[in-house]
Amino acid sequence: MEIIPKLQEDMKAAMKAGEKDKLLVIRTLLSEAKNADIQSPKKTPEQMVEAYGKKLKGTIAEYEKLNKPDEVAKLNVELAIVEAYLPKKLDEAATGKLVDEFLAANSFTEKDAGKATGMFTKQHAGTVDGGLAAKLIRAKLAGK
Repeated sequence: MEIIPKLQEDMKAAMKAGEKDKLLVIRTLLSEAKNADIQSPKKTPEQMVEAYGKKLKGTIAEYEKLNKPDEVAKLNVELAIVEAYLPKKLDEAATGKLVDEFLAANSFTEKDAGKATGMFTKQHAGTVDGGLAAKLIRAKLAGK
């Protein structure tokens, strides 16, 4: 199911159930997804929702540094709702296996880690966490 109709259905359900916090998050996600058309360069609604989730994670990290547990708790609840709409990423073991296969098929040196990471994340966009992939590629290239 496409993300915008799913968000609209879930918004109606949250309204009927009286879930104000969830409703607020869903409305924000719906707005972000609909704004995909006016972005330059063009982005999909899924990419916009993913970008919002990434922004939330950054905000959580900032509030943790500022030692504001109440705000962190609120944002973690919001992030949990957002993550329900994001595609599931592979775990570290599965990502490691893909990295091994990728590095076996290509010849990179430790200096080419950035180039390798770019190619890898392009091939596996949406299925792997870019930060985790970069960490694994750097570690494996340093170990070669």
